[in-house]
Amino acid sequence: MSRQIKDDTGHVVSQVYKLGVTHAIENPTTSTQTPAFGAQTTAIRVATTGHHVHIEINSNPVAVESSAMLPANWVEIFGVQPGWKLAAIKGDGAANPTVSITELV
Repeated sequence: MSRQIKDDTGHVVSQVYKLGVTHAIENPTTSTQTPAFGAQTTAIRVATTGHHVHIEINSNPVAVESSAMLPANWVEIFGVQPGWKLAAIKGDGAANPTVSITELV
């Protein structure tokens, strides 16, 4: 989910968030979920290190290798709803990824 905010003249305005709670998923060899996102969370910042991962984001996600892929050493922002979760599973390969998920409010 992506959103653009435009001012009265049609120019895109960058959205600014406060940093909230951060969750870490380390070396997810099976689908691993975060806790539910807080009541004020409308977006999350997801950062990966070590190896690519596959993710799902919804109320009860299960990540599989056909889920959306995030490359190693990547940062992405996703729109979410309060109460949703992120699930991650590592992709094929020997490296041990870490996924850092920061709630944005």
